[in-house]
Amino acid sequence: MDKHRFVEKTSWLRPYTRWATRFSLNAPRWLPGVLRNAPLKLSSLVLRGYHRALR
Repeated sequence: MDKHRFVEKTSWLRPYTRWATRFSLNAPRWLPGVLRNAPLKLSSLVLRGYHRALR
């Protein structure tokens, strides 16, 4: 699969991924890691699914 095509097809997810990263880094430390990283895990799951579908 062409890397450029994958980046093009997943550009709609980029703003969400940026927000999820900011959320995880700025979340209070008393918040459990599972909740802090949940948005990033969701983004990762979507990207893995897209990568499988585009192959």
